[in-house]
Amino acid sequence: MDLRYFTTVNILWTALSLALGYELQGQIIRGVPCVKRNFQLYCPTAGNTYPTDKIETFIDENKALIRRMYGSFTIPGGNRVRRAPGVPDMHAGDSYFRHVRQTKAPLPDAQSVNNTGRIDACESKTEIMTPYWALNSARKLRAIVNTMHFEQAIHQEVCSKQSTSRCSGDCGCEQKYKWHRLLAYDPNDDCAGIFMDWFLFPSCCVCRCKP
Repeated sequence: MDLRYFTTVNILWTALSLALGYELQGQIIRGVPCVKRNFQLYCPTAGNTYPTDKIETFIDENKALIRRMYGSFTIPGGNRVRRAPGVPDMHAGDSYFRHVRQTKAPLPDAQSVNNTGRIDACESKTEIMTPYWALNSARKLRAIVNTMHFEQAIHQEVCSKQSTSRCSGDCGCEQKYKWHRLLAYDPNDDCAGIFMDWFLFPSCCVCRCKP
């Protein structure tokens, strides 16, 4: 057989596998357009199987419930504060929820807030993402509520390298993680509706050394 034939078939199969979300070398998650990365799913798009209509219908029919679930939060000391649209919940981690029809308020400049004149030993990339799919604490696939009406976002810092000139030898750059509580939907159980669930996402990059 012609080598070019096998090459063409391999390329076509790889493209088809990625398009369908089939498992490829243990990285592509079946049924959703996601890649497994840092113990969590990375999904640049919602894909065709994202239950948008079901989520929107549930929100429309249960407005009071949604407000109770995510309309306010409790800060240390017992004071209950109404969350302003577009403002991150600084007391509950780095995930936040907003009504996207409101004007999106910019996040504070993390560099200016944390500026101490020093530099990090490890290189990292800070990003804000709106996940569509994620694995919960039981490693079950859940659809994260992110629609035209409501948006949830994760602020995360991901290690760029395993070592640097300042963090090498017996030391190395290590990814840290944090649990986030998000509104989710089980695509396999419509009766469950929208509920709160726990999801693990990257939080920061630290330099750790052997004792």
